[in-house]
Amino acid sequence: MSAQIAETLKFIFKLKWKPNKDLLAVGISWLLVVGALYTANVIVGPEAGGGLPYFFLYALLGATIFGVGIPLYWMTIVRQLPISDLGINTRYLWVSLALQLGLAVFQYFSTLAQTGLPAYEVLIPLVALALAIGFFEALFWRGWVLLRLEEAFGVIPAILLGSFLYALYHVGYGMPTSEIVFLFFIGLMFAVVFRLTRNIFILWPLFQPMGQLVTLIRDQLSLPLLASLGFIEALALMLVLVWLAAHYQKKQSEKRTGLQEEQA
Repeated sequence: MSAQIAETLKFIFKLKWKPNKDLLAVGISWLLVVGALYTANVIVGPEAGGGLPYFFLYALLGATIFGVGIPLYWMTIVRQLPISDLGINTRYLWVSLALQLGLAVFQYFSTLAQTGLPAYEVLIPLVALALAIGFFEALFWRGWVLLRLEEAFGVIPAILLGSFLYALYHVGYGMPTSEIVFLFFIGLMFAVVFRLTRNIFILWPLFQPMGQLVTLIRDQLSLPLLASLGFIEALALMLVLVWLAAHYQKKQSEKRTGLQEEQA
């Protein structure tokens, strides 16, 4: 047991220097996501055009296409790797869900239970937003950015640098420096929790979205009830992209197996 603990600690604190082309893809996707978010929140604003330009830039272009589509495309098509390398897998699934449930219960009683919930016509669109953006953030920040940084630099540098990039990303929301510093520590918490199982289902659909929901309620964000449909559609599109990537990966794996059998 002591030897296993020693090996685990050695792995956690091991430093690496293996930068690769994945980091370039991470950097480009980060710039695109932050750029879309900044354009949506600061330049365009949620009221312009009845909210449709904001929704397109924020939920569809930024979160879905840049935040989910690029990592899936890069890992499955460019790198020919499974989506499990993005933290989307069944390994430790039940452990992840059980841990998430415990964390979510604790989070609820320490936040939402004290904050109070708004009327349902205000709450429903916020829940839909939190679920959609929560999935994007779990996949993008943890499965994509964190794990690529870990491959290049090691666990501890990845958690620190990934949390810094996560905090800096909130510049796109027009947040002040004090809130961005606070979000660095929120990023640390989500990164450490994710790293327990390397599975995004330790964060989504309860733990991370609930944290976002608390922020949305405290900020008194108000969206029309119809916005719920838009965010549900965005989430559905993200899940379709995941399914397409998994399907492509399966077909490629079957093709490689078939070629190996023919050569044998």
